[in-house]
Amino acid sequence: MGYQSDAQESVQDTKEDSRTKEWDFTLPRLPWLEISTEDDFSPDSLAAAIQHGVTAYRLRSYLNTYDPRLLGQDINADVMGFPLIFYAVESNDENMVRLLTEFGASASAVYEASQVPLLAFAIVCGETLQLDTTNMVCVLLSKGASANSIPMDLFAPYLRDDATSIGQNGKNVISAAAEAAWCSPATKTRLARNINLTQRYFLEKTTKMKPPSSKKRQIARIKNCQGLLGIPYFLVGQTVATDLLIQRLLTHLMMPTKQPLVLCFAGPSGHGKTELARQLGHLLSLDLEVVDCTTFTHEMELFGPRAPYHGYQKGSAVNNFLVEHSGRQCIVFLDEFEKTTKEIHQSLLLPFDNGEYRDRRTGDRINCSNTIWIMATNALDDTILDFYDHNDAIAGDDADERARLLRKLCQQLQEGFLQKFGAPVTGRISDFIPLLPFSPGEQAVITHKCLLELAEDLRLPIRLTKGPAERLIGDIRLLIRRDGTVCSTLAKAHYHNKLGARSLKAGAEKVKRIVLDAYLDDDEEIEEQNTLRDVVIDVDGEEIVGKILPITKAAA
Repeated sequence: MGYQSDAQESVQDTKEDSRTKEWDFTLPRLPWLEISTEDDFSPDSLAAAIQHGVTAYRLRSYLNTYDPRLLGQDINADVMGFPLIFYAVESNDENMVRLLTEFGASASAVYEASQVPLLAFAIVCGETLQLDTTNMVCVLLSKGASANSIPMDLFAPYLRDDATSIGQNGKNVISAAAEAAWCSPATKTRLARNINLTQRYFLEKTTKMKPPSSKKRQIARIKNCQGLLGIPYFLVGQTVATDLLIQRLLTHLMMPTKQPLVLCFAGPSGHGKTELARQLGHLLSLDLEVVDCTTFTHEMELFGPRAPYHGYQKGSAVNNFLVEHSGRQCIVFLDEFEKTTKEIHQSLLLPFDNGEYRDRRTGDRINCSNTIWIMATNALDDTILDFYDHNDAIAGDDADERARLLRKLCQQLQEGFLQKFGAPVTGRISDFIPLLPFSPGEQAVITHKCLLELAEDLRLPIRLTKGPAERLIGDIRLLIRRDGTVCSTLAKAHYHNKLGARSLKAGAEKVKRIVLDAYLDDDEEIEEQNTLRDVVIDVDGEEIVGKILPITKAAA
């Protein structure tokens, strides 16, 4: 994409032409237009409804009334010169964007007048909306937006601070030869000012990922699980685990049997076992039941008592979940499976083996052959950590070597699981999914994600009214200068390979204390107001430092 210069035009003429099309990254305000299924599909009405706060649920009902083939022709139409999906991105509602792409909208849409790609618009929306748009960037990447539409020197290598430093200083010293064709110097400076560490990580990761084969995309489309292919765009690290999970799920869907898919997520605490299961459920729109195995000793506690024992009419959370989803796809996540007993293992053999279960309340036979059972365990941590220490190529770029080492590790995990839990349960596991320690760069990105959560919390408005809504600190905009260096410094100080993300949260807590200390030392009384205080976090040598800047008006 980009401007194509005529052979007879000068370079100066081309630059002047691009300047005339410089865009401020805001969309026109549209008047409210009623969306009615009694009329023909109207992109204008849809865009206006999105701007005026219509829900994704309401829009789905609206879109479902039209012929998908006709929608496919109009869903990418322009509204006031902008592709319809730009208005969905402006809402910062990822469900809205997923909905439009489901009906055929392109995540690679471009505002033709300035040749600005949708992905760049999403990044700059962080500034224009004064909201974190990182999840939106990941959604667009997962839906096919090309990371190469962003100048690569803004995000690779992702830990480099140069890009954000350039943006903050208002300077552009990056060679013009490296710029994307569409991207003017002013726009590039604005992108540099807004692109953050987590966004840079996923942009660079996308350029290194092997795209799914045509057959994988076809199977995912036929089985209505296209979201499965998007898992790598929402998880930091764990490429080995996500690739293996996608492969196993697709092979299971290709040749379904009465035996359900039973997986073992093995890895140290805080390295994404629960997050991977939650993302799987979210992206596939599957209900997820999380079971804390530390609270169960007897199978009656897990599934509920049988008649005529007291309380059998109530069942249990797991029992009732399986009954409600009989014959349907769903996920049961058995967390900390190493805390379970042989009695519970025995009770799981039948549903693991042939997908059958009986409702404890009625005795009815329940079909759970489509249930995805996931056992998460820390029992094999030492096996994984020792293997990783001696075979770090398992997380390297050589796909063949990575596959060879993965087979070797999974075999060791199976042997370790067999010794710990015995043959009956081990023999019913479809595959082992290992979650590896985070690399130093991944540690920094996870730290940054923790800081994004802190920033969202600090931005909430001050409330001086007594009661549950009282907030004595708020209206703060957290600015992380040199976010690669700041987050790397925090990660280096706090990461532990047996605690993972849990240890990295301590880095965010340190920043929180710095903000609170600066806030308490500020000699102004707390007031409810529609203004923001900027707090800048930076690094001085090996020390994380912070300061409060003068009050600025909040962006509209």
